[in-house]
Amino acid sequence: MMSVINQPTKPMTSALLMVGLIALIGFSRYIPLDHPALFNFSPTLAIFLFCGAYLRGMWAWIAPACAIFLSDLMLNPSYGLNILEPFMLATLGSYLAVWMIGKKLGKKRSGYCWTFSAIGSGLLFHIITCSFAWIMNPAYNKTLIGLIQALTIGEPGFAPAYLFLRNSILGTVFFALCLRWAHLWLHNLSNKDKLVSSVSQA
Repeated sequence: MMSVINQPTKPMTSALLMVGLIALIGFSRYIPLDHPALFNFSPTLAIFLFCGAYLRGMWAWIAPACAIFLSDLMLNPSYGLNILEPFMLATLGSYLAVWMIGKKLGKKRSGYCWTFSAIGSGLLFHIITCSFAWIMNPAYNKTLIGLIQALTIGEPGFAPAYLFLRNSILGTVFFALCLRWAHLWLHNLSNKDKLVSSVSQA
C-alpha cells in the first residue's frame, strides 16, 4: 500500500489550505498598528487581487468574503462605522475593482507583472476612496485644488493621505508576493507528490 506521505496533494486540499491562509492573513488586521508609520499597511487589497487571479469557482469569492467581509463586520463597529455607509460602499466597490484586476491578470503572469499590478491596485484604491472623500467631505473645496489636497495631504488634523498611499502600496506588494509564493509552493509540492506517487506505483 502506498504511504500516506506519497499520496498526491489533492486540489481541494490545496484550495482549503490557501483559503485558510487567506482568512488568517485577513484577520491579522485585528493586530493593532498604533505607530503612524504603519497606518494602512494592510493585506486587504492583496487578498482581493490574489483571489481574483489565482482562485477559481466558489473559492474566488468565498476566500475574500471570509477574510475581509466577516472581519469588517467585527472591525467596523469598533471604529464607529457601518458597513452600509456610503464611504464603506465605495471602499467595497474598490475591493471589487481590485478583484477584477486580478481576474483579468490571471495566474500566468510574471513576478514583475504581479508586482506592478499590486502597485496599481494600491493606487486605484487610493484614487477611488480619496476622490469619494473629496466629493462627500465638506472640509474639501470642490475644485481641482481640493481634489489634489484629498489625494495628497488630506484633511487637516489627520495623517497625510500620501502616508496612507505609501503604506497601502507597500502592504499590498508585500502580501501579494507572499500569497503568490505560498500558491507556487503548494503547486510545486503537489506536482512533486504526484511524481513520487507515479514512481511508487511503477
